[in-house]
Amino acid sequence: MPGVSAQDAASWVHDHLVGWPALITSLALELVMRYGTPQDRNARQLTWFDNAPWKRTVLAKSGAAHNFPKPHQDILEQTIAYRVPLEKVAELLAYNGSILVDRTRGELTVHCDSERANILTLNIADDIVKGERSADQGIAYHAQVVRGLEIGETETYPQRLKFRPAPGAETADPGEEAPLLRHLGD
Repeated sequence: MPGVSAQDAASWVHDHLVGWPALITSLALELVMRYGTPQDRNARQLTWFDNAPWKRTVLAKSGAAHNFPKPHQDILEQTIAYRVPLEKVAELLAYNGSILVDRTRGELTVHCDSERANILTLNIADDIVKGERSADQGIAYHAQVVRGLEIGETETYPQRLKFRPAPGAETADPGEEAPLLRHLGD
């Protein structure tokens, strides 16, 4: 039901998020207007599924404190289908601790305080996976973009994903059966 009017979205948020912090309800309003009402809701979070480009979007009632690139609460988690080569996992985590790699499912998840911040993180993560930036270069560029946004510069990296996430079946890596178990099963 994407495309919910501002009035209908405000009504839904008012009716369903009583007692949630104002910052969270403001973000919820944006998400409901963009993606429609969430498919799953409980006392702690709202979840949208298959709200392209996302496989999943989760808005939490409370978040984890995170100081990169500056202090904020990680309240918005968004997941895409993405294959991360094993040799790039450590570099991604060195760049940003709010990145979660699930190689089995073929998912890359980020969490921050806004969709714009998540898009920025994923675009830089993609650069790192492709070898176009190191983790240190990603950290520096991330801070540069955030500062640019603060002073009103037009920045493209946080506007939309600069790559197209692949269908999940193409990114999943179910792994191999352990050789010892395979041997013992014979």
